Amino acid sequence: MNDKEDVCQSRSYFVLRLYLTISGLWPYHKLRNRCIHFVSLFVLSFTILIPQLKTCLNIIQKDWLSLNTNVEKIILERHTKYGQHLETFYAVFMHTTACLFMLKPIVLTLVGNDVFNVTKSSITYASRLPFHVEYGKKFNQYIYPIAVHNYAAVVAHSFATIAVDGLYYSLIQHACGMFSIIGNTLENIGKNNEENFDAKSIKVKDDNYSKTLHCLRRHVILIEFAEHIESLFTKIFLMTLNLNMIGSSLIGIQVLMNLDKGANDIIGPLTIYVAQFIHLFLHFWQGQFLLDYSVLPYESICRASWYYTSQKCRKLLLLMMYRTVIPCKITAGKLMILSIDNFAMVNI
Repeated sequence: MNDKEDVCQSRSYFVLRLYLTISGLWPYHKLRNRCIHFVSLFVLSFTILIPQLKTCLNIIQKDWLSLNTNVEKIILERHTKYGQHLETFYAVFMHTTACLFMLKPIVLTLVGNDVFNVTKSSITYASRLPFHVEYGKKFNQYIYPIAVHNYAAVVAHSFATIAVDGLYYSLIQHACGMFSIIGNTLENIGKNNEENFDAKSIKVKDDNYSKTLHCLRRHVILIEFAEHIESLFTKIFLMTLNLNMIGSSLIGIQVLMNLDKGANDIIGPLTIYVAQFIHLFLHFWQGQFLLDYSVLPYESICRASWYYTSQKCRKLLLLMMYRTVIPCKITAGKLMILSIDNFAMVNI
């Protein structure tokens, strides 16, 4: 990755780039091209601020180009690949859930009837649709256009969800990778200075001071990056959290009401509930990642040989420690911090 184009077009961001392109959210395409790519999903791009999204991706590019050692590249590549594996798992999970949701009516109808004697006419028109809709008296006459609309809505929803959540996972993992790089550098501060230690060394000759100053500048940019992630998703997560809580309650009521009717009326709601549960868990889990990694520089300074650094270097270390006491966080509408503890509270 030697230039900006290599960073965006690399295999590490293939899954993210694919779904953002399909959904019309890839900021490096022209507006006309974004409209062409999956027009039905383009409206959703306005829920994410395109300038802020481009700012985040530009910061990612600059971070990749600023890596100085192989160790830093290995650390960031490890976190990037982890984010890509998570995106791939989530994409497969969402597509599988969408396919099961679309096939559920037909499969349950075939299972509920005699498979050998079932005919096309024995399967009602309404049972061929993934969810119940009302289109008036001519429902049977226009069943195929209605079915296409139903299935397209399910596919569009899954693609949009994968694009937005995949972006969230990638941004969080990049931030965690940069925190790891800063922590690794700070932890090695002063290790080789036992013999040549000078508490009043000159700035120009003080390697520890230069490394700490570089880490401080990186840390400031990284905090701004985390704030951009927060501003991008805080409103979306507030809406998602409320809808998930309401939806889970309604699904629970629906399951209780259909306990006496058989598996056909229970499997569908339970599938949706499991999908909502995993979807919500991944949001809070990645928020916990950011909370944990954002305090890593503080822990690294505590483990470092800071007592073998100059007084000026120690002042920079104290400044970083003061800032890292407050962890970076992702919230839902500035009301709830996304963490594992709060996830347990929401799902009790």
